[in-house]
Amino acid sequence: MTTQESSPRSEFDQLVTAVMGTISRRLGGEEQIGYETAREAEGIATTRRSGVYRRDNRPVPAGNGGQAVATGPAAEAGAVATGAVGFPLTSAVSPGDGEQATLQQIVSGQAQAQTEMAAPDSAAVSFEELRVDVDGPAPTMTVSGTIWRLTSGRLTWIAKVRKEPNGSYTGPIGYRDGNTSLRPGTAIRLRLTGNPPLQHMGALVTFLRPDAPDEVARYSHVTPHFREVGIEYDRVSDAEQTDEYELHDHPVRPADLPNIKLTVEDAFSRQGIHVTRTRGSNVIPLSASVNGTWSDIEMHDAMQQHWSEWKPGPSGQGLAQWQVWTLFAGQHDMGPGLGGIMFDDIGTAQRQGCAVFSKSFISEQPPNDPDPEAYVRRMRFWTAVHEIGHCFNLAHSWQKSLPTPWIPLRDEPEALSFMNYPHRFNGGPQAFFSDFRFFFSEDELRFLRHAPARFVQQGNIPWFDHHGFEQARRSAGTGSLELTLRFNRSADREGAYRFAMLEPVIGELKLTNTTGVPAMVDRATLRSDNLSILVQREGTTEARVVQPYLRYCLRPEPVLLQPNESLYEQVVLSSGLGGWQISEPGAYRVYAALRAAHDGASPSADGASGGQILADPITVRVKRPASREQERLADDVFTDTVGRVLALGGSRVLDDANDVLREVTERIPDAAVAKHSAACLATATAVPGKVLTTRNGTASIEARGTDAEAGRQLAERAYGDFDAAANTFGHIRLTQDVTRCAVGLEELGRRDSATQLLDGLAQTLEGRHVKPEVVQRVQRERQQIAGGRADR
Repeated sequence: MTTQESSPRSEFDQLVTAVMGTISRRLGGEEQIGYETAREAEGIATTRRSGVYRRDNRPVPAGNGGQAVATGPAAEAGAVATGAVGFPLTSAVSPGDGEQATLQQIVSGQAQAQTEMAAPDSAAVSFEELRVDVDGPAPTMTVSGTIWRLTSGRLTWIAKVRKEPNGSYTGPIGYRDGNTSLRPGTAIRLRLTGNPPLQHMGALVTFLRPDAPDEVARYSHVTPHFREVGIEYDRVSDAEQTDEYELHDHPVRPADLPNIKLTVEDAFSRQGIHVTRTRGSNVIPLSASVNGTWSDIEMHDAMQQHWSEWKPGPSGQGLAQWQVWTLFAGQHDMGPGLGGIMFDDIGTAQRQGCAVFSKSFISEQPPNDPDPEAYVRRMRFWTAVHEIGHCFNLAHSWQKSLPTPWIPLRDEPEALSFMNYPHRFNGGPQAFFSDFRFFFSEDELRFLRHAPARFVQQGNIPWFDHHGFEQARRSAGTGSLELTLRFNRSADREGAYRFAMLEPVIGELKLTNTTGVPAMVDRATLRSDNLSILVQREGTTEARVVQPYLRYCLRPEPVLLQPNESLYEQVVLSSGLGGWQISEPGAYRVYAALRAAHDGASPSADGASGGQILADPITVRVKRPASREQERLADDVFTDTVGRVLALGGSRVLDDANDVLREVTERIPDAAVAKHSAACLATATAVPGKVLTTRNGTASIEARGTDAEAGRQLAERAYGDFDAAANTFGHIRLTQDVTRCAVGLEELGRRDSATQLLDGLAQTLEGRHVKPEVVQRVQRERQQIAGGRADR
């Protein structure tokens, strides 16, 4: 098709455009400045056209596929880029005869004859939307689309575009996720139409296709927001809630930062993610019978219990929905070094929630600051937005280069973003906040606005295939630190570690200084986001990233690791956010990598490949069911809720999962999974803890009832054979669980049972040549309990 060129506009047309721009400016407010202003070339304030458009069934004007709504002054015409930062773009567009299309062909629409696509069917069987991101606050110059067909699936496509002299936007489609046959075009030409308020805004998109006629589709503007999300806040009575901030509260700020009050909702909404507050804003009292700090189990149970927007599905499971719950609490059991925690994909409903701990380092007033109290208010607000950002699957600014099916991203250690840590920024918090404008980075906004919905809403995405990881490991040099992934059991003759059917796979990580000089590391590096673990099943080419149920935002705690000294941490490999990674019989290859930082707070990876410290991979082999009972229980055990309870070590509120664990202990009492089940039930039964409850619409935090005798019996089932327990739990998990259970039994008046547990644990660890200081800590705990001085 030969597309009509845009004719020069008459003076009357220019006057109409000017008037429409003035009306739109006065109705919509002054335009905010982001990464690009995206104003019209003639300098007239124009209507913001970014947002979501839907396919409509109006006919496409004949011969007008490339005409822009308004043209501007001529500009230099260069070739359409075939690559851009962050986009694995396709090759240059072909006009259909095997030759590459020129810029003039793409812009003018002369590349190929075009046909109008059929109008969309009923929304019940077909759906299509367009996302335009070219103006307004912080435009990323990106256009994307989502297509859904009942019979042929879904496709998300993304194009990085540039504005052409005639006012249209062009660019190659550089990313596809789904059924690519739904949109075979290799590039787009976008024309935005209509001038509100007198005309409805629309979009006309030409999809350029190689060896076939171009396709044209018309869309109507429906909303300026790329996502619609509900948020709910609640506060524990001993905590401070900071969900708004006056941008001029602290004197250290950009000179031209607007003097406005920014709420958490505003922080997202002004960037195209419309966040509205739903129910909540409750102050939840703490019962006098509970302590003021939170364990991982208690925090997870609170997230499960208190979700006012939960909606059951047909089978009683939850329905996926765009909702976030934020709990403002006092302090975590880990102490003031933990400022926040994120719970991604709570339950089967794929909901998300997080907690902010006000009695942590985020409330510490720095010395010599010009306004310490304002500094604390700003840090609390930053932390809230940061944690909620994690709920949208945003990575830290320095961790974006991990390959995923999403577009490759570069690390941004100097990004002025909510997702960066101020203390990691070059120059520290003072330098960070001097230029921070309370925005996300461009790559982060592109992800929030354009990534497939499941990437933003949940974290279960494959990573890269194991061949790439193995190649990186082999090419890595010898650095000052060595990472080891291991199990506290013997390998078979083939070097594989064998696990019984249904048995949780819990490994241990060891980071060792292999040099003759001390090395500075972060004490919590093995539980931070710097750690990446992949599981690849034999016979498949795709590896799955192991994502734990909890993500911590910890203050760096640099420690000096002496020569041959090590840090240790447990890691649950069998289940995580993506479900059960290790379950069915067969062989699995497990890889671990620790990302090196450059600020002195995390490991230095001298000689490591790409800044990674790579462990030797290990093989896990899951045996076939030992009995029909094991086989029959598999469907009940391999569920999300049971996986959560086994990974976290117990739950006081997930009753269905606890029922399954009780059934396991009764029907297959000699199986390894029965020890894990009994241990989780013992924690819920014998260890005093708090739960969030709601009665008559009023929420409170209360102590959950305990049963000392039932807890003692369950502990006997779990730890009666300490050597077998050490094999399946691992030394770290066993020490944590037994110590916690012993302290709980002592509080319930079962001092003899508590000391017996710790005696058995100390003897077992000593016999297995665990570090003497670990054994001594257990023995000191035993002495304190025996003397009635348990450290609670």
